[in-house]
Amino acid sequence: MIPNTTTSHVPNTSLLSDSEKLAPVAADKLDHAVQGAHHAIDRFADSAVPKVRHLAEAGDAWTSSLRSTVREQPLMAVAAAFALGALLARVTR
Repeated sequence: MIPNTTTSHVPNTSLLSDSEKLAPVAADKLDHAVQGAHHAIDRFADSAVPKVRHLAEAGDAWTSSLRSTVREQPLMAVAAAFALGALLARVTR
């Protein structure tokens, strides 16, 4: 965890009513929670970016391979598409 290098200034609330004393404390807690959530999202994004790039590259390679196969064997591709369509139609009934 990153140490907090800033010091939080809590105003003197000795002359305020109890409900008015809670506002600065609640704001400080909310600020702390928001910072924690921001750090968690940053860590998640940093770990997700390489995985998303890898998936995109794998998808591009798969698409390229599929296009090549369809160009080399168009009749088989049409037959496979027909069979897949018939299977999906039967499953969704």
